[in-house]
Amino acid sequence: MDVDVPLMVELQIPAFKATISKQPFYYFTVELVTTSTIQLTPLQYLGYIELVLTQWLGVVGAGMSIDVLSLHGREVTIRVPFDRHKAAWQAMTLTPFKLPDGSSARLQVLRGSAFSMGLAAGSRQALG
Repeated sequence: MDVDVPLMVELQIPAFKATISKQPFYYFTVELVTTSTIQLTPLQYLGYIELVLTQWLGVVGAGMSIDVLSLHGREVTIRVPFDRHKAAWQAMTLTPFKLPDGSSARLQVLRGSAFSMGLAAGSRQALG
């Protein structure tokens, strides 16, 4: 073997392509931020999310399909249509509202994912 001749290896690797833009739903974990001690049912939570979407997006927000998947204390997991998730995220982040006891409240998006398993554990959660 000659030392001056470089070793050339050609690899044939098939192309791999992945996309998530065809997903039907987008999933959020949302928290109710308020000083009130009120406990909400899933239906009440859904009502406040719809209120926020209607205030921010008008008729488009009012007609958005939202499903409450789980409720744990002040955190709720919802799903929205994938093609509307950016608008829903903006509306939930930017629009404050009033609770029945008169205290102000807002929604805070904790996590979002195109896959429901993506909400199971975030990369920024402390272990233990």
